[in-house]
Amino acid sequence: MQSALPSAGAAGFTPPVKPTDLAFSQALGMRAAPPGAGHLLELPCGEIVRNHVGTMHAAAQFALAEAASAACLQRDFPALAGQVFAVVRGAQLKYRRAATDTLYAFAQTDEFTRTHLAGDLATRTRTTATVLVELKDAQGNLSFSGRFEWFIARNAPA
Repeated sequence: MQSALPSAGAAGFTPPVKPTDLAFSQALGMRAAPPGAGHLLELPCGEIVRNHVGTMHAAAQFALAEAASAACLQRDFPALAGQVFAVVRGAQLKYRRAATDTLYAFAQTDEFTRTHLAGDLATRTRTTATVLVELKDAQGNLSFSGRFEWFIARNAPA
């Protein structure tokens, strides 16, 4: 799924798109966290995201986590907005506990990404970034943890 930092279109780079602006995210009921919150995104456990046993579907949790990784890159690297093409390259994840209520997405880049991403893009045309994501309920119970690897390029791939 392409998201987070801006995408490249046929006419060049387009303005950044927030993960919550995507029709898919909106259809799930995903929303941005209120200003000042410690998390980035929220997903209520409504009817559309419930599975056959009444808990939040694994695919909905993955979508929230991937979107949070995108939002994290936008938050941590605002200077790259409009300058790069970014897509998820891979993910490692673990579902830890059934979710039955709203999930809150927390995300942070790993240390290597924090210290090297901007410099790498200043000297190279492409690099990767790693974002660590946790999904928790209102009581702080961990439902999901994941590691998302992003491919990031200064120019759109041919």
